[in-house]
Amino acid sequence: MAAPIDESVLNALKGVTSAQTRLPKPLLIKIYVASLKQEFNQERRMLLELVGPELQSLYDDRQIELEFVDMHFGTGDLEVNQLERDPYMIHDYLHEIDICHAHTKSVFFMVLVGDGIGRLPLPTQLDQDIFDAILANPQITADHEALLVKWYEKDGSQSQRKLKQDYRSISADCWLNESQKMLKIFEMVLPALVQGASASGLSQDLVQRVQLLRRTQIEREVKQAMALSSEKILAVFRERAAQCSKKDVETSERLRKIKDELTMNLSTDNHTTLVVPGSAASDAIDPDNEDHESYLSKFKNKVTDKLRLLIEAHITNDPDVIKGRKKTVQEIFHEHATHLRILREHTEKAALVESRVPQQLRQNLMANFKNGSRHAPYFVCGADGSGKSAIMSDLYGQVCSWFGGSTRVHRVIRFAKATPRSAYNLELLRVVCQQISIIFNIPEGYLPKDASFDPLYISNWFQNLLRRIEDMSNDVLFLFIDDLHLLNPLDCDIVTALSWLPTSLPWNVQIICSSTTPVEQLKFTPMQRDRFKSNEYQFDINLGDFATRLKIPPQCVSGEVSFVLYVEQQFDQLERHYGRHAVASLAAYITCSEYGLTETELLELLMPTDDPESLIETKAGHFSFATFKKIHREMDTLQLLHDKIMSGKVLIQWRHNYCASVAKRRYMDTQRTRSLHSELANLFFPQDEDESTLENESKCSETKSVISMKDREREKDSLSAVSATSAGRKSSSTHHNDDTSTFYNPIAADVSYSMRHVEESWHHLMRSDDTTRFKQIAVCNFDFLLAAVQTVSISYLRCLIEHVRCYILDRDIELIYYTIRKSSDVLTRDPMQLGSQLISWLRPISEHDDDDNSLLSMTVRSATAWCDGYAVPLLVPLTGWLPAPLPSQIRTMTVSGTGAIRAVCLAPSKQHLILATNTGDVQQWHIMSNSLEHIFKGHTAAVTCLLVAQQPEPELLLTGSEDNSVLVWHVSLRERRAHINAHTAPITGVAAGVNNTLIISSSEDATIAITDLASGKLRHRITQHRGPVSGILVAGACDVLISGSHDRTICVWNLENFTLLNTMQMTSPVLRIDISWNSVFLLALCEDNALYVRTLATGKELHTLKGHKSKIRTISIGKDSQRCVVGCDDTRALIYDMHSGKLVRSMPPNPGPVTAVYAMDNDDFLVTVGGNKITFYSFRNEELYVNPYSRNPRRKRSLKRHAQAQRSPSTTLPPITCFDLSRDSQQMAIASGRHVHLMRINTPEFQCTLEGHAAGVSCLKFAPNGEFLATGSEDRLVLIWSLALGEISNTFKAHAAPVVKVVVLMDSLRVISTDRDSLLLVWMADSGNLLQTIQGPYKSLAVTNNMRFAASTNGDNTLKIWSLTQEDEKYSVSHSDEITCFEISADSAHIITGSRDMSLKVWQATGGKLSQVLVGHSDAVTCVAVSVTNKTQVLSGSKDTNLILWDLLTGEEVHTLAGHLGPVIGVKVSADGSTAVSGSDDKTLIVWETKRGLALTSLQMHVPFTHFDISLEVSRVLVQLVDSYNMPVICLHNTPAQYVKLPTYSGPTKDVEDLRPQGPKRQMKRLLKKEVSLDTYTWQKKYGHLTSSVMMAQVDERLKRRFSVSASMEEISKIAETKTGASQANLGPEQAALAQSQHFDQLEALWNKRSPPRRRHNAGLSRQTSLVEDRLESSDDDEYQDERAGMLSASYDHIHLLARLPGIRSLHDAWKTNSLRVPRNTRAKFYVSTPPPPQDQDPHTRLTTTKHNNSPPDLVRDLLVQPVQPTPDSPQRISLRQLLHWPSFKSHLWRRQRNCQSLDPHIRLNPPERIRLRPTPIIVVENYDGRNVQQLRTDLILHPQTSRASFGHIELAGSEQLLAKKGPGNFWQRRWRLLRGKSQHQPQSESESSRLPLRDAPPNPHSNSTTNCNDCVAQ
Repeated sequence: MAAPIDESVLNALKGVTSAQTRLPKPLLIKIYVASLKQEFNQERRMLLELVGPELQSLYDDRQIELEFVDMHFGTGDLEVNQLERDPYMIHDYLHEIDICHAHTKSVFFMVLVGDGIGRLPLPTQLDQDIFDAILANPQITADHEALLVKWYEKDGSQSQRKLKQDYRSISADCWLNESQKMLKIFEMVLPALVQGASASGLSQDLVQRVQLLRRTQIEREVKQAMALSSEKILAVFRERAAQCSKKDVETSERLRKIKDELTMNLSTDNHTTLVVPGSAASDAIDPDNEDHESYLSKFKNKVTDKLRLLIEAHITNDPDVIKGRKKTVQEIFHEHATHLRILREHTEKAALVESRVPQQLRQNLMANFKNGSRHAPYFVCGADGSGKSAIMSDLYGQVCSWFGGSTRVHRVIRFAKATPRSAYNLELLRVVCQQISIIFNIPEGYLPKDASFDPLYISNWFQNLLRRIEDMSNDVLFLFIDDLHLLNPLDCDIVTALSWLPTSLPWNVQIICSSTTPVEQLKFTPMQRDRFKSNEYQFDINLGDFATRLKIPPQCVSGEVSFVLYVEQQFDQLERHYGRHAVASLAAYITCSEYGLTETELLELLMPTDDPESLIETKAGHFSFATFKKIHREMDTLQLLHDKIMSGKVLIQWRHNYCASVAKRRYMDTQRTRSLHSELANLFFPQDEDESTLENESKCSETKSVISMKDREREKDSLSAVSATSAGRKSSSTHHNDDTSTFYNPIAADVSYSMRHVEESWHHLMRSDDTTRFKQIAVCNFDFLLAAVQTVSISYLRCLIEHVRCYILDRDIELIYYTIRKSSDVLTRDPMQLGSQLISWLRPISEHDDDDNSLLSMTVRSATAWCDGYAVPLLVPLTGWLPAPLPSQIRTMTVSGTGAIRAVCLAPSKQHLILATNTGDVQQWHIMSNSLEHIFKGHTAAVTCLLVAQQPEPELLLTGSEDNSVLVWHVSLRERRAHINAHTAPITGVAAGVNNTLIISSSEDATIAITDLASGKLRHRITQHRGPVSGILVAGACDVLISGSHDRTICVWNLENFTLLNTMQMTSPVLRIDISWNSVFLLALCEDNALYVRTLATGKELHTLKGHKSKIRTISIGKDSQRCVVGCDDTRALIYDMHSGKLVRSMPPNPGPVTAVYAMDNDDFLVTVGGNKITFYSFRNEELYVNPYSRNPRRKRSLKRHAQAQRSPSTTLPPITCFDLSRDSQQMAIASGRHVHLMRINTPEFQCTLEGHAAGVSCLKFAPNGEFLATGSEDRLVLIWSLALGEISNTFKAHAAPVVKVVVLMDSLRVISTDRDSLLLVWMADSGNLLQTIQGPYKSLAVTNNMRFAASTNGDNTLKIWSLTQEDEKYSVSHSDEITCFEISADSAHIITGSRDMSLKVWQATGGKLSQVLVGHSDAVTCVAVSVTNKTQVLSGSKDTNLILWDLLTGEEVHTLAGHLGPVIGVKVSADGSTAVSGSDDKTLIVWETKRGLALTSLQMHVPFTHFDISLEVSRVLVQLVDSYNMPVICLHNTPAQYVKLPTYSGPTKDVEDLRPQGPKRQMKRLLKKEVSLDTYTWQKKYGHLTSSVMMAQVDERLKRRFSVSASMEEISKIAETKTGASQANLGPEQAALAQSQHFDQLEALWNKRSPPRRRHNAGLSRQTSLVEDRLESSDDDEYQDERAGMLSASYDHIHLLARLPGIRSLHDAWKTNSLRVPRNTRAKFYVSTPPPPQDQDPHTRLTTTKHNNSPPDLVRDLLVQPVQPTPDSPQRISLRQLLHWPSFKSHLWRRQRNCQSLDPHIRLNPPERIRLRPTPIIVVENYDGRNVQQLRTDLILHPQTSRASFGHIELAGSEQLLAKKGPGNFWQRRWRLLRGKSQHQPQSESESSRLPLRDAPPNPHSNSTTNCNDCVAQ
């Protein structure tokens, strides 16, 4: 726990309380206003009408209610004080001051002091000695004495006289006259007694008592308030500028005393003085007087400011007002405090006199405790008023004393249904679990990570907590639940409502329950019932053994009375005092309330406010402040009512549930109850009187109270409520909504939902039978749902809607319920997701609706508007992807005693079914409660048909029977309207026509009777049919009658003149007919069991429906006019599509044949009747784009609606295979099947569909510049789509296998595509020219942003890194287990790989060197992400459900992000690195703030997804679902990420040749780069010591000239080749080659000015960084990057031989020859070579012929020299261009040789005959391993068919014929052969060949000249 819980709070939660324990006070400021009635009349009005509302508006947001109590309000004439009418009311006044002080948070008393103190009130009791002294006074006459003796009678003690209360029974005027007389007597005598005390010898004590009697009302009120508190009193003194001289001295003195007492005891902030300007002509304040008006304005401002300052000072540090950090603890404490207060009431009452139950229960309980045995809960059962609660409170107080001092006893008590959180099993158990967790300090108990307020979860949670308590040896837990039977039994996933109650409790856990219902009848499982019925656990206090004796209340008229009789007596007494009407109103309102009503709410209902100076009398059923306080206090004293503090309110409620039963029986019938609930609903949600359609029986609801300032403010801003029945239509016609309009709900426009709305108001809306209004204001209103989740919990909201479902069947409510139910888990953890969840589930459904103002559309728009206005990050769906949340089967009813049900229809209430039974009764059943509510009796035989007539009066029920009669009923009034006997045989069908004025019936007597409903007379009889008429229907739209008969005809009749319009001839007798809702289709069931679909207008046959396998019993067409339902004998119902004639669906089997089917309005539900089971199915066709239920079905859909429908692709699309987001995050491409859909993600709307592939699209990629899209497919093609034109701009066909991946490089010129043959092809996007071919992994591919490297893997443990600029540069990096993911940093410097070995590794992209190992996950790493701007930040996700944020430099964990409940499958980071989004197998997306490592928001997707992507600033999240055609687009409102403009990358040039990779790397980096020239002397001086003596001897004087570095290297290579000199005479070719190789190694190292790089030791998975070292070691590499990119990759010792190729004019030409294909898994070596010249050649001859060239080589000269024309006897040169021919840049295969896979230019192995050959060098590539650059060497290659080694030669097979023309000794006999890795003659190893002497190979005439793939140089 983060912060410690307050000790007193923790003790209270444990049940350790005392009188000093501070329980939460109500959030109420109740101010008693004390003043003289007449003098301060205008000021009091100002307080009620202006000051109160203004102050209330200040504290609304803190849920504090402000109330002024003015006892003079509504007491009639200003001259007459209320105490004159009822003297006893002074005690109620003083009691009210005590109540205000007890409940208020701040100022509780306000006194207005003016010029007087008022009259003394009539004493209610007199001491006998004072009474005698009064009578002894000489001023008392006989009449006076008689009057006093008449009204003051002695009490039982004989020491006092009390004022009789008989005045209530006489007339008010008569009593007023008498009281005035007595008042004058007292005013005359009492002062005289005081003044003459000394003379008359009266004692001082008596004089003091007389002085107390003389106190006026205001003196008593001030005295009472000052005794309570002086800090919370406000005094306002009014003085006049012109003093009045009429006051008597004593009054002035007493007034001065009051003022002095107040000013001395109150601080200056608590009193103020106001002066009334002007003359003192009148005592009263006149608002029309300008001076007085100015005074009133000052009064209002001054009082408002004073009160505001005082209230702020008092509530600033109030713990009940301040929301604590521990919201859970605060919520549980407030709930527990409510029950502790109820317990305290029971304890203080001490009603229990005698009972054996506590003793026996203790005996049984302690026996189990001492034995340590498990046991069941204990039950105390008894009738109402038998003392169960008294026993429970007694046990609660006793149990602590049962155990030793070392045992800690914890007590939790709940009074069922006392609060919303204790009214439902689910909520009761949730709160108890959380309280237990707090008591025992179980941190995860507050809210476990996987918490779900789901019935099963909470039940298991409770069991787990009990198991934990079992291990605590010194703790005992008691759980008391009073009135267990009152818990609402709701539908749950678990078996029964009370199944959570354990049958076996741990030894130290005790549960004690009480119940009025016997245990056997409670909703237990059979196992629980068996366990609980033992006498050890049951105590029935109705029986003699445990009979309980209670204290008899003093108000009992007679001694021994039962509780039931006592309650009745008290109601009778109240009716006598206040009148039946008033008591009935008060009792009925309290009875209707669910948890009680506040005083303010009751007064608003009971107190009219039209004229504040009128007299409000209780006899008329109304109450004023004063009379209400009086009856409230009296009923509290009589133990009928009690005040309950709940949710910050003081609620008035029955003390006993039985009182509610009595009130219901005495004062309420069904109609009255409905009316009362409507009034209560209007109290919370006021209706405008002109638009209200509710008829209230009393005028109470039309009045507006001045009491509750909160409610007055609410009324002032109140909404305009429309009529319930026309709400939808009215709003749609008066307020046009489009997507940009603000949310508009006419019913709940400006309602600010408070705790009272959530707890109380919805009950009254639900029971007022106005379902439409109830849905709009409460259960389908987003603001209401949000208030319920935020103020209580998601479990309470779920219970609330389940409670509603006990009464109402409605599709919208079902959708909301199942949405909440399916989202319970996520809303438990994150209630702020409510809006997103409602949008996710309901948006697809609302988009199907044609009415923009449909309820669900408004709910979704309201949720969207709330999300838009939310101030912190929030994920909100923009598109729908979830199916309708409704299950197939909604409800099941089981009926009994009906026999086979022939027909069924829905009652007008929409909540009842009317069934036609075999017995002749027509039964009305309530659907959701499965209860029989009424039986329409009248038929004497089985009912065959019934119909509820439609508009205009949908209350008529027509029933036909086998008794040949038709009855007409009024459903709601349940009375019979007509009895029609027009047939002589059983009735087969009934219908109503012409606005329900005609009753039409058909019969087996072959006639159709048409009867007038009003007169009951027969209008017409149709006798056309020649057989029994089997059914009739009326097409309502056109008043056409359709009849079907056994004579095989169906006739259509005009109802206006009863003429025949059409006759359809059928092939078989017609048994049943039905017509579609739009009067287009006719469905007929004939005796041949065939179903025929025809057009109603013409009778043309459309389909014969097939697919049923048994006899059809009933048929019905759905309200969509598209589907029909048939019921069969095989117990199944079948659904057909009439448009296609196909069987769509078969419903589950029933207990018996399906005898009736019925489709409810709008196809909300389908009702099927099979046997005694009635099943309700969800029947709406959710996948229809065009809504068939539009109010005007023929209306064309608007373009806007059409566009909305196109927001998601059609349901016929195949699942999405992949998608890509454009680099600017504006556009998305989605691949689905063979099509690609383009979509704008901000709107989001689909733009177009690209069609061009012949097979499924497997990959796609936007070009970085956004101009084109590349798509790869199973058809082996890659298509380039121009986004501007929406068409194909290029097709790449080089792949021979399905394409797997495609990547567009950053220059938007080149594309890399991979296929399943492991080929990676680099090609030009615009032309398709192939640039590079790579063999390697193909499943995952990525390219660095600088376009230098590509990385790919197949998901094994290696990752290949390829250079796109160097043909031979490649690296391979690896993990110890499979690589699951990799990511390239934005700066292209690093590649981060994640693996199943639980680690991540960071590699340098250049060189493939390991830089960092990140270790911290406890399971396989699944994903990794980096940001664009923050280069050191790496975020990884794992199967361990966590994400870790790493520092790339140090390898340390920055944050661990824990929040997912399943393996993380993906993570993305915003471009600025501030925000991350992760997805998991738990189907959730979570948005994280990376800086603090906090979860910002989340979204439950409810379906698994495989991949997601985010826009640059995370404003959109795109999710690819598993096997779905939908692509959710989710908006992140208030994203914390900033937009980052991505850097642009451009290629070096657009020239194709410049984009090709260069040849093999040359290692002499510095030698080719260094631009210095050295003479030989300097060169020897500086570097001679590095050159071996073998080589130094060959440096000649002729080299003493300036030459370039490259030239000097060529000289040295020439020296090595000539092998002349004395010092080298004794060296063989091997030693010479070795010496040469060593020399160049040393020379290269010197030029690079560094030693060769050291190889690092492999330290394993070390977390130590090596990045600093890497940066130092690679500094030179970075310096020479350009050098490496442009080096010529050929052997140093043969670089000069390039000059021998006449076709090559530059290094670039030589470079362009390096585009040869490298075969798989081989390293082909090709070398440049030329034959050694003859030894006798003149070494100084310049380059005249090729065979006489012994001059020192000069690369530059040789490349630039013009070729000399050959002489006839010298061989002609062949240019490289002639030897290598380039047929095309497009790849192709040789047709003859299928095994050859060369895709590059081919060498002409058979040159043209006209060319005279000479030995020609060939340029080829050596494919070096990029990870291990080998040392420079001169390769000696052994020819396969000779035993000699040739120095770097390539033998040319196939040129034997040309070479044979020369002599055997001729140089041309040397054969050139191409050596391959896969040649059929394997060459010897390189090491073996290097040991052989270097000499020419002899010709081999038997060489194999057959050509296969060896002829393909690229292979």
